[in-house]
Amino acid sequence: MADIYYYIFCRLVAILYLLTGVSGDTCSLYTRVGDTVSLSCTNVVNQDCSSTTWNYHRTGLRSAIEEVGHGKIKTNSRRADRLKVASDCSLHISAVRAEDAGKYICQQFLSNGSQHGVDAPVHLSVLTNSLSTPVTDVKPDRPVTLRCFLYTYDGPGICSDGVTEQVSLLWLNETSNKLENYSRHQVTQTSDCDITLTVTLQKEDNNRKWTCQLNINEKEISIDFTFMVPGITYSTQGPAWSPTSPHSEKSPYVNRMYVFVGVAMGVAVVVAVCVVAAVIILHRRKKNQIPAYGGPARNKDLGLTAVNSTSPPANEDRS
Repeated sequence: MADIYYYIFCRLVAILYLLTGVSGDTCSLYTRVGDTVSLSCTNVVNQDCSSTTWNYHRTGLRSAIEEVGHGKIKTNSRRADRLKVASDCSLHISAVRAEDAGKYICQQFLSNGSQHGVDAPVHLSVLTNSLSTPVTDVKPDRPVTLRCFLYTYDGPGICSDGVTEQVSLLWLNETSNKLENYSRHQVTQTSDCDITLTVTLQKEDNNRKWTCQLNINEKEISIDFTFMVPGITYSTQGPAWSPTSPHSEKSPYVNRMYVFVGVAMGVAVVVAVCVVAAVIILHRRKKNQIPAYGGPARNKDLGLTAVNSTSPPANEDRS
């Protein structure tokens, strides 16, 4: 519903442009990392989009970048595989990234090269998240800092001057209640477009969800953060937050257990080999001590003399 209102608003702005012949305020559009967004072009001349050009610009770039020329995606664009021109000449961006934020300008050029009408700019801001604490430091009783901010035309966490809408960011717990500062949670509001949450993790925080919510013109966009606290071995979910996630790490306890099992198995194999070797050696030694033709053989260890029963005693009376 909010997208329909945005589309109608941009259409009305375009009509105002055509009636007055001057450029008005930029249409503002908000999305989050990983989503797909559609930027409407409100000044289309040719329905086949052959006159449509889309340019991209943001603070820090020396000049605008032409992403679409005469309705076709520029093959040299770094985002060519994520851009698409729709049948109504709107520009679709898939798998949105933070660096996609900026000002997109739709223009119409006639066959003689002259521009028709006025520019139709769209200001895109992207809700982004980051983990300020290294993943290796995510441990019980240690604080971690989650940052949530808008990446705008002017940069990360900077509210652009050209945006007239009132935006606000806040942190919510699992029951959708606003988080306030207390013992384990500290919320820091750097600006309307930048907010951080510092949490001292406990074991009960395993798989607990925190939500960063953007409120803009009665519309809500949110990003969820979910952690696995190391030392809790019954959970298989790693430190993750939607839509971007760092690699999960195994618990140190689990790693030590794997090492212990590996060492035990290695020792067992060595002992088994030694026992088999000892049995073979004793068997061969015993075999070598028995005469081939039944002659006497002395067992030095037991102090016994082996007697062949087939040979008569030397002093036996033959009569």
